[in-house]
Amino acid sequence: FEVLSGMSMQYFGTGEYPYKTILKKTDCESTAADLASIGYGTHAVHNNGGNFYSRVNAFSMMGFDTFTSKELMNIQSYTPNGSWATDDILVPETIKTLDSTPNQPDFTYTITVGTHGDYPKTPVIASPVYTVSGVDDEEKKNQWTYYINQLNEVDTFLNDLITELSKRDEDTIVVAFGDHLPTMGLEDSDMKSGDIFKTKYATWNNFGLPKQDADLTAYQLLAHITGQMGIHEGTMFTYTQTQADSSTYQNGLDNLQYDLLYG
Repeated sequence: FEVLSGMSMQYFGTGEYPYKTILKKTDCESTAADLASIGYGTHAVHNNGGNFYSRVNAFSMMGFDTFTSKELMNIQSYTPNGSWATDDILVPETIKTLDSTPNQPDFTYTITVGTHGDYPKTPVIASPVYTVSGVDDEEKKNQWTYYINQLNEVDTFLNDLITELSKRDEDTIVVAFGDHLPTMGLEDSDMKSGDIFKTKYATWNNFGLPKQDADLTAYQLLAHITGQMGIHEGTMFTYTQTQADSSTYQNGLDNLQYDLLYG
């Protein structure tokens, strides 16, 4: 929600999920709506059920033209724990969204699922590509082995997606990030960053946009990316692009969010 809307969750109620609360009552400005206003086709793709986190409703309220969920995919393979569709299906499904609008630029938001738990405590991968060392607990070792090999599948998905995008004669930027850690009791002290709420993001583009590292909040990510591309649309994103260094930035963010959703 933060990434797509440019809004900060700290100004909502404790434990609130906007997808399940305010977006049931009102629409919401988002990257999708902002880019649609300048001619983009806007799409969401996710190899899980459309009603999970009320996404089918939320994405409509946030201005997406299309949402391709698991129900609309011809899924043939599942992860070794049997719980989730493998992420390879997301490559052709993402490309389909781009092909569906031959005369438009596109914004497609693709959500993977292959690294999700449950993480088996017994071996379920016959010949894992990667093995784990330094873990004394055999059950934990099996869980981590499963997770890192599924993470390798995400790497493969990203590589395959970028390979397909490279074949297209179309200026393209990919922004990849992780939205949460595996549910295995990790604490700040386990993290190289020292914080379980920090995540890396990575970008790829085919039109010469220079690499620009930045330490951002989730709600600033797409304001930063669109700003690099010379796109200045929407209340929240334009505000962050112009006011992020201001001493009144957070107060203004709070007021704008309230006005857009409740005012």
